[in-house]
Amino acid sequence: MFQTMEGNARPHRTAEYAADESVESAPATQAELLRTLQTVSDNIMRLAGKLRAGHNPTAADDAVTITEQHAVAQQLIGRLLALPASEFVQQA
Repeated sequence: MFQTMEGNARPHRTAEYAADESVESAPATQAELLRTLQTVSDNIMRLAGKLRAGHNPTAADDAVTITEQHAVAQQLIGRLLALPASEFVQQA
């Protein structure tokens, strides 16, 4: 099943996003932050699956990317938590 998921995965722009931009300049609405967080989470799961499968010549690079994606996720979660509660009500 993992191979099917990996083969059909949509492009993961967030890995490049982490290197090119800071999260502070990321989208600011709740929906945009949640979409970006979902992409980061997808990246982490995809890379973790590759690492668990073993025999990966880019395992060291993937481990570094997972660490970077985790940092992006933490920043996005912090931004989501900092949003005023009224913004969550308006978008719901």
